[in-house]
Amino acid sequence: MNSRERVCIIDPIHPAGLERIASAHEVIDLHGPRADEASVLVIRTSPLGPEVFGSMRGLKAIVKHGAGVDNIAIPAASAQGVMVANTPGGNNASAVAEGAVSLMLGLLRRTRDMDALVRGGRWDERWGIRLGDLTGARVGLVGFGRIARQVARICGAGFGCEVLAHDPVVPDAEVRAEGVRPTDLAGVLACDIVSIHTPLTQGTRNLIDTLELALMQPHALLVNCSRGGIVNEAALAEALRAGQIAGAGIDVFAQEPPPGDHPLLGLPNCLLSPHVAGVTEAGMKDMALHVAAVIDTVSRGEVPATLLNPEVLP
Repeated sequence: MNSRERVCIIDPIHPAGLERIASAHEVIDLHGPRADEASVLVIRTSPLGPEVFGSMRGLKAIVKHGAGVDNIAIPAASAQGVMVANTPGGNNASAVAEGAVSLMLGLLRRTRDMDALVRGGRWDERWGIRLGDLTGARVGLVGFGRIARQVARICGAGFGCEVLAHDPVVPDAEVRAEGVRPTDLAGVLACDIVSIHTPLTQGTRNLIDTLELALMQPHALLVNCSRGGIVNEAALAEALRAGQIAGAGIDVFAQEPPPGDHPLLGLPNCLLSPHVAGVTEAGMKDMALHVAAVIDTVSRGEVPATLLNPEVLP
C-alpha cells in the first residue's frame, strides 16, 4: 500500500517533476516548522550531511537528482537507516556527453577567441589562425560509464575519432563491445583529447595531477564535466600557463563557485562553464521525473533500483 510521503526538496528541480511529486505526496519546506517531519529528501548539488537530516527521525530516503553523490554524507545516512538512491542515465547522460563534446569543439575551434575577433574589429587576424579538428582525433576517456559511452558514440560515429578508455571496474570485453579500445591511464593521457568521466571518490581525488599532466602531449586538451577535485586545479593551471598542454575545458570545480582568485580564471587557453553540462531542458525534466518515480517506489515500501547503500536493508 502506498504511503503519502513528506518530501523536502532542497535544490530546485524541473516543474514537471515537482508537479508529479506534489500530486501524490506532501511537499514541505526545509526551513519551515515541519522540516523534521520529512520522510524523503531530494537533493541536487548542495552539501547534505547529518547537520541537515540528523533530526529527521522519520526519514526513509535521500534521492539524488543526478548521478554523482559526493555531496551526500552516505555513511551518516546509513547509520541513521536512511536509503540513498541516485538517478543516473536517461537524457542527463546524453546532455552531459554533449556538454563534454561542446567543450572539445569550443577549444578546438577557439570559439571564444573567434567571437572576440569579430566584436573587436580584428577580422583579418583570422588568416594567421589555424583551428583544430575533432574529426580523426584520438579521444581518451577516463571512466567508461553511461556518459563516457555516449561521448564515445558521438566522437566515434559522428567524428571518426579513435576512442580509448580506462576504467578499472569495466571489463575490457565490455569496452571493446562499444567499439572503444581499452587501455591504461597512461594510454588515455597520450591521446589528443582527454575527457574525464569518473565519479569523485577518495580513489579518484586528484587523479589528474602534476605527474599525469606531464604525460599529456603539448597539443592535447583536457575536458572535465564530471566532478571538481578529480583534477588538481593548481597543477592544471601551471600546465596551461607553461604550455605543457594546449588547453582545458572545465565545467566543474573543487569549490563551486570558484573564488575570484582561482588560477584558471585568468588563463586564455581555458574554457570554463558553471557546472551546466547536464542542464538542458530534456535532461532536467527527465531527471526530475526520475526522482518522482524513485519517491513513488519508496512510498510503496519497495527498494529503489539505484539504491547506493544496501547495508540499510533488513
